[in-house]
Amino acid sequence: MLLPASLTTVRLARSGTRARSWRLFSASCPSRKEEPFRILFCGSDDFSVASLEAVHNAKGNIDVVVPAERQVGRGGRHAQHHTYTPALRQYAEKHNLPLSTVPSTGLKSWSPPSHFLPSPSSSTPDPEKTNVLLTASFGHIIPAPLLALFAPTHRLNVHPSLLPRWRGAAPVQWTIAAGDEKTGVSVQGLVKYSLGVDAGDIVGRVYGVPVPENATYNSLLPHLALIGGDLLVDVLRQLKAGTASFTPQNPTHTTQAPKITAPTAQLHFPTQTAVAIDRLHRGVGGQVPLWTTVGGRTVQLLSLSVAPAPAPAPATVGPQDLSPSSCPPGPGPGPGPRPVDPDPGVAVLHTEKGKAKKDRKLFIACKDATWLQVYSLRTAGKKALSAGEWWNGLPRDVREGGVLRFG
Repeated sequence: MLLPASLTTVRLARSGTRARSWRLFSASCPSRKEEPFRILFCGSDDFSVASLEAVHNAKGNIDVVVPAERQVGRGGRHAQHHTYTPALRQYAEKHNLPLSTVPSTGLKSWSPPSHFLPSPSSSTPDPEKTNVLLTASFGHIIPAPLLALFAPTHRLNVHPSLLPRWRGAAPVQWTIAAGDEKTGVSVQGLVKYSLGVDAGDIVGRVYGVPVPENATYNSLLPHLALIGGDLLVDVLRQLKAGTASFTPQNPTHTTQAPKITAPTAQLHFPTQTAVAIDRLHRGVGGQVPLWTTVGGRTVQLLSLSVAPAPAPAPATVGPQDLSPSSCPPGPGPGPGPRPVDPDPGVAVLHTEKGKAKKDRKLFIACKDATWLQVYSLRTAGKKALSAGEWWNGLPRDVREGGVLRFG
C-alpha cells in the first residue's frame, strides 16, 4: 500500500533496514497494465550507488550515465597515482545495466539512448510520462536540452541535506564542518542551472537524522545514502500513483555548500578555534587534508583532535620569549607547562617522561586559547610522519627552543 506523503518521512526516519521488494508500479491489480518507468540515472560515487541499487531492486528499467575514469593522486618525491573508477560504473557493470560515459567534451555533446528521444512520428512534442531522469552525486550540470527530454515532474535529484540548507556540491562536508546536530535527505526537482543549483521544488524529505559527535564524511555519508535510496523509491511510487506533491523551497533559509578545494582546507589559527578546526578536519580532511605553512613550506595536518584544557603549552604570548625555561609548570594532562593566553599558531612539542622522542606530542594554539593535538603531518613533497618524527626533521633553527609558529 502506498503511504500518504505526510507519513512517508516518519516511516523512513524510523526505519533501520532497507525495503528491497518495493516496485515502481503497482502489482496489486493483475488486470491493470501499467508501463514501468524508463529511468536515465546519472551519478558517480557510493552515495549514488545506494540510490541506484534501491531503484534497481524496485524493478525499474534503467540506463546509467557516469563520469569518465581519471588519474588521481599526488606529485612530489613520493608521488602516487592511480585510476579513479566511479563506484556507480562498477555497480552498473556488475549488474549488466546499460552504461554510458560522459565524453571529455561534456554532456552538451552527449546524446542519450534513443528510447529517451522523441519519436519522429510522435504527434505531440510533450516528453513521455514513463521517462524519468534521476541524479545523485553526479558532478555535472544537466544541460537544458537534456532536461527538456523529461517532464518537469519527472526529473529528480537526491540530495544529502535538508534543502535549502546546504545547497551545492558538498552538503555532507559542510554539515559536519558547521557542527549541525541534525541533518536529513531531500528529493528535489531538477531545474535549469540559471534558476540556481539545488533550487528545485521539494518532493520528499527525511528529517531529524542525528549527526554523531565525532562524525566524519566517510562515516555519515553511507547512512544518508541508504536513507536517500529508500526515499527516492517512495517518491517514484508516489509519482507513478499521481500523489506526489512539489513544494517550493524557502530561499530565505538557503545556505551554500561549495565544492571542497585547497583554499577550503587552509587553516588560520587566529580566527579558528580548535573545535572549528576539528570539525573542518572531520568534514573535509579525507578529501583535502587541512594545511598550513611552516617556514614558507606547506604542511598538511593529517590526524588531529581537540586537546583537553589546559594543554602543555608555553606561558608567554609570543614566540620571541618561548623557551622551556620561560614556561612555568602547572596542572594539565601530564607533566608540562601551563598555557597563559597563547599566541594562535604557536606550536609546542611536549615530551612525557620515559617516552621516546618519536612519541612526543605536538600542540598548536588556536583562537580563544583552545588547543589542538596533532598526531601526524606531511610536508609538501614528503611522506607522512608522526608528530615527533616530523619535528625532528625540521631545520634546527626552525624548531629551536621546542617551539615554532604555524601559518
